[in-house]
Amino acid sequence: MKLFGSFCIAFSMYSRIPVPQVEWKEEHMRYCMCFFPVIGIVLGGMLYVLAILGIRAGITPGFLAALLTVLPVLVTGGIHLDGYLDTSDARASYGDREKKLAILKDSHVGAFAVIACAVYFILTYGSWQGLLEGLSGRGDRERILGALAVCPML
Repeated sequence: MKLFGSFCIAFSMYSRIPVPQVEWKEEHMRYCMCFFPVIGIVLGGMLYVLAILGIRAGITPGFLAALLTVLPVLVTGGIHLDGYLDTSDARASYGDREKKLAILKDSHVGAFAVIACAVYFILTYGSWQGLLEGLSGRGDRERILGALAVCPML
């Protein structure tokens, strides 16, 4: 039951995938980190399935790239993006350590976070589109997309 509780807490913290509710207590938190790669595998699998189905359905590379860019944000609830934006704001600050920590705790989005968000989405979209347009044969598609499906786990 401890492992199942850890599994449920990990998924409820880092994804919007519905899982049974368990009590947040120390015994369930103990092995929570062990399941983080599993969340990555699930997300990678979702990206892989979406990419393969999109290619087979004839969705244009540009639109499919947009879907593949947005899917991780939708599945995770944007928790990683939120952390990235907070970090971008803090790192861009010229303040001392205390000021940077205060920025990390602040719920407001700063200018540097907006810039970082735009750069993140542009680069992610461009990477997906370049990859999708560069795929030639069916074997290439499945190998390359399969390898990329593992990336969220790392």
